[in-house]
Amino acid sequence: MNQTKNPGQVLAQIMIDLGSEKENVVLKAIKKARTKGNEQIIPALFNTYRNTKTNRIKDEITSILSELKSTETIEPLIEELNIGNEASRCLALTSIWSSGLNANEYIDEIIQAAVNGSFLEAFEALTIIENLDPPFEEEVILNSQIILKTYFSNQEKSEKSEILRNITTVINGINSNLQ
Repeated sequence: MNQTKNPGQVLAQIMIDLGSEKENVVLKAIKKARTKGNEQIIPALFNTYRNTKTNRIKDEITSILSELKSTETIEPLIEELNIGNEASRCLALTSIWSSGLNANEYIDEIIQAAVNGSFLEAFEALTIIENLDPPFEEEVILNSQIILKTYFSNQEKSEKSEILRNITTVINGINSNLQ
């Protein structure tokens, strides 16, 4: 007798398999996540990404996260900016940009990640911000300006600060268009 699993059981099994120590099980789970997964799978994908040393698994996860279509996926990507390591934060930022997700209401969180993170994270954040289209929420833009002003009041000049100056220019331009 063939027992079919409900969608919740399928997602649960994918998440369990993503935590496997066997490469082939993880790769099959990633393949299933492409067709049967949703935004609930994203934290498990990032967890696997952070914990694996296998480049093939990292490449497959990078591929799936770069092809996201659902607008529901933006929140787990933004959450990764607060909990991930540098590599997974960069992947989250790259995923937002390459998937063409609307990040307008998360600009301040993206800028906070750029300020707290590495040069590469700041560069990825700049790429996202340069490619955003209106409308913008005034509160998010003002929060972004405060984050950047705080950063520049406490930092020495560096490569990363040049990227953040470019972000500041874009944000100030957005703000002037809101007036």
